[in-house]
Amino acid sequence: MNGPMAPGYRLGEEERARVRDCLAKAGVSLPARDFYLFVLDIEASIGHFPAAPERSFREAHEALRTLWQCSREHSPLVDKLLALLRALPKEAIEAMSRRARRVIPALFPGETIEDTVFDPPERLAAGFLNWTATSEEKKLVTALRVLTSDGGRIIIGRSRGSGKRSRPRLEPTILGEVRGAGTSHHRGGPPAEPARRKLVMHLALDWCRATGEAPRPGRSDGSGFGDLVHCVFQWLDLSEDPTEAAGYALRRYWGSVEEKKTRARPFVAPPVCADCRWVQRFDASRDGFHCRRLDRAFTTARENGQNCGPKGALFEPPASGITPPKI
Repeated sequence: MNGPMAPGYRLGEEERARVRDCLAKAGVSLPARDFYLFVLDIEASIGHFPAAPERSFREAHEALRTLWQCSREHSPLVDKLLALLRALPKEAIEAMSRRARRVIPALFPGETIEDTVFDPPERLAAGFLNWTATSEEKKLVTALRVLTSDGGRIIIGRSRGSGKRSRPRLEPTILGEVRGAGTSHHRGGPPAEPARRKLVMHLALDWCRATGEAPRPGRSDGSGFGDLVHCVFQWLDLSEDPTEAAGYALRRYWGSVEEKKTRARPFVAPPVCADCRWVQRFDASRDGFHCRRLDRAFTTARENGQNCGPKGALFEPPASGITPPKI
């Protein structure tokens, strides 16, 4: 595929549990080692999926979301919060710094990040980090809880297959967008449909290698493989409606599979005439022949025990538009 990849993608415990559910739905139980290899294959297939052009936004959003979650723990570890804060992508820390110049004085009257109107983003970020390094622990936690998000929204649970969904959850509004609610400005220019079908193809190969059986065709999450594809599309958050995107990609993928089967017509060698020195093949489709002895074009050969010569349907005329070679 063209474009940057999504390197180092790893399935968490929840995702691994969903993979087990998909296998169970197909009546498959893999030994521990085979399951481990299956997970590695899935991760590799996801890693080969082209990353969105707005990858920096996705990374910044995810980093801020992690910091938001940690800051809301019952007894957050300040050292951990500071480590996450310092590791934020440039876009994330600059976004927090722009808000901090207004939020810090509002939360703690008399305190600022020592900014000026003309400070560039880099200076704002440095001032904010200096403030976090010297502030009291309680103030730091309070500030991070406010600065990492701008409100929140209840999101319906993800599909569990067979019409089931997980429980609704609260998701923060980070950088103006809510995870799982679809994006309005940073869709990342979703990869073209061929890339999504190729992702389905890779997952189908992973499934076949792990289970020893080809996946069952279908576009819903009612089958084990279909559920796996739907899960992967949800994990990648490919569109506003990952379920619809997964169903469409599956339909297009299975359509291309059927089309290839139709094109690849098996060639059945005529039982006798193909070995006759008078027969030569002339049809590009590989199922047309010409008998130089009889000067006849045909698509089926005579069977064993029959005399040489046209007999009923044994010497059907070839498809129209095909002209046998001159003798």
